[in-house]
Amino acid sequence: MVIHLEEKWWVSPFNSIDEVRRGMNLPEKVGFYDVTLRDGEQTPGVVFKKEEKVKIAKALDGLGVQRIEAGMPVVSPEDKAAVKAIANLGLSAEVWGFCRCIKTDVDACLEADVDAVVCEIATSELKFKAYGMDREKALTRAVETLKYAKDHGLHTAFFSVDMTRADLDFLKTINTAAVNEGKADELIVVDTLGVALPEAMYYLTKKFKEWFKVPIHIHCHNDFGLSTACELAAIKAGAEWAHVTINGLGEKAGNTDLSELALSLYLLYGIDVGLKYDKLVQTSKLVERLSGVRMPPFKPVVGENVFKRESGVTVMQLISYPPAVESFVPELVGGKREIVLGKKSGRHSIEWKLKNLGITVPEEQIEPILGKVKALGESKKGLVSDEEFKSIVNQLRGK
Repeated sequence: MVIHLEEKWWVSPFNSIDEVRRGMNLPEKVGFYDVTLRDGEQTPGVVFKKEEKVKIAKALDGLGVQRIEAGMPVVSPEDKAAVKAIANLGLSAEVWGFCRCIKTDVDACLEADVDAVVCEIATSELKFKAYGMDREKALTRAVETLKYAKDHGLHTAFFSVDMTRADLDFLKTINTAAVNEGKADELIVVDTLGVALPEAMYYLTKKFKEWFKVPIHIHCHNDFGLSTACELAAIKAGAEWAHVTINGLGEKAGNTDLSELALSLYLLYGIDVGLKYDKLVQTSKLVERLSGVRMPPFKPVVGENVFKRESGVTVMQLISYPPAVESFVPELVGGKREIVLGKKSGRHSIEWKLKNLGITVPEEQIEPILGKVKALGESKKGLVSDEEFKSIVNQLRGK
């Protein structure tokens, strides 16, 4: 099998063979609906001030996100003010509000100047017990609230909370009522607690595509680390809108990470979601700074270790031929390559670092320098800094 190298990425050719692609019902276009400012802020300890929400909204718009959920206006006066400020920025992205199936929540969204809202209500028996609700009450409130929102000129999407633990027949009933009686414009397939298999999300989305002729969203949480896989499965079944957050922020284990899903769709499935991919790293760092939630260095796509190499064998390949150890170039997402020194370094790492720092040493000093670098990396259980490296070189030079 011949791998045809693209200019910027090198992924598996098995991704595109007929046997793998067979059965996929990929939509012609996938849009991103970002919920960082609402679901993302539900990360314990995270609070975005109004001006910070405006900064994030502008960054999302600059990234090319098509829809931004600016928040839940009924939560507080500051939340409402933030949503209203974002709604009036004149962004290219659509600005949405979020509300429960309660008319006063819709009123708060109207006062915040949004043109579209997501209306949520519980649909599982487990949630009903917590809320003291039943199916009939949920259905009535859903229809009444959606109709109220439509009567006031809002574009609507219906959000079935805890759908993946609900009764399938009831899901069909309440969503049918939402569309036919409540006039919901769009529907959202939801895994509120992140408890469904990707195959289950494919199944549910496929059912919704069979039952309804309106656009379908997918909204997943990451409790088992399967959120990206679940949203990809739903998209394979035809979902047109994917709910995401920057850095995967969200309650508990978080929501589907925007960068992971975007790159998976673009490079693995061949679906360009229309983002400015070279802004992924800078947008991640902005939200990391404003949220105070640091990303692990091994975070896919935007983590600081994604293009950082220490192992001597890997460094040799990186210097010789980057596609041997990279799936895509760092410039694609706004990242950069870095070679670091430590216990696992090799001769090529030392030679690269010397050249990078503009230092010339006799050939016979390379191995002694490497030995000291490896010993220091092991003793300190970490990386060797440039200053420590220079000190090692100067010691061997007798300076």
